[in-house]
Order: sequence, then structure tokens, then C-alpha cells
Amino acid sequence: MTTNEDNESRRSFLKTGASAAGGLVLGASMGCTEENQMKIVEINAVTPTPEQMQTFLALPEGPVLMLNLLKFKPGGGAEQYAEYIEAVGPLLQKIGAKILIGGKAATCLIGNADWDMIALVEYPRPAALYQMVTSDEYQAIHHHREAGLEGQVLYAVLQNHGAA
Repeated sequence: MTTNEDNESRRSFLKTGASAAGGLVLGASMGCTEENQMKIVEINAVTPTPEQMQTFLALPEGPVLMLNLLKFKPGGGAEQYAEYIEAVGPLLQKIGAKILIGGKAATCLIGNADWDMIALVEYPRPAALYQMVTSDEYQAIHHHREAGLEGQVLYAVLQNHGAA
């Protein structure tokens, strides 16, 4: 059973420590050498790095599922993000994408995470997502997303056709 103390601990994990942007420093305690001891891994960001976008666009042609783990800003973030979801729906439809499932993250059964919402969105190909987010229509609504999100983890998931 999750207590308020557990929830507060999880929230503080995302806000404190190695970075205000939600980074995690991997250090000597994990067996890292001195030269790579200060490598920072982003665990809670709002936008991809250029390198992440290049890697995403290099994925094979074909459907890609985007797993969204979302954390809202306190004091109205969920409402701002709801406006974004309503406005992005027609843009998703226009490029052949669809929200498969989305909802409140009820509880974390394994691990120690604290997300507010989880969504799974299917795009016909990686370039379709890029096409959407670089469009003028998307740029006109993007402010709701930024106003609502404290941070996000976004995984591109390819369907396995055979062994894992």
C-alpha cells in the first residue's frame, strides 16, 4: 500500500538530487570509472535532444508506439495538458495517428516511479510524429503542453515480430 510519505518521497526524487531537470548522476558507487563518473541521464525532460530526435527518425519505417509517462506541474498543469490533448486530437487524426489508451496512473506496482498520466499513441511511422510537431498547427497549441508538463519520459516502442 502506498502512503503519502511514499508519494512525497517519489516526487522529491524527480525534483532533487543531481538536477533540477530531473537528471540522475551515475557515479562511482555503480562501478563507473573516473572519466565517465559524471555522466548525466535525463529521466524527466519535456523535449528531446537533437541526438534523441535523430535516433528516433532513424527507426525503421512502419508503425511506432509512443509510451508517454507524464508528470504535471502543480496548480493547473493537468488542466493545461487536457487542453493540449483536446487540441492535438485532430492533428493526430490528420497524420494517421491515434491515441490507443490514456489515463491516470493509479499506482506503481513495481519500482519507485510517480507519474500522473500514461498514454500510448500509435503513429504510422516515425516521420509522421516529426511532421506533426514541426507543423504550424502544432506550434499554435504546443504552449498548453509546455504549460502543463513538469516532465515526461517518452519511449518509442516497435512491435516485436519474433524473438525478443
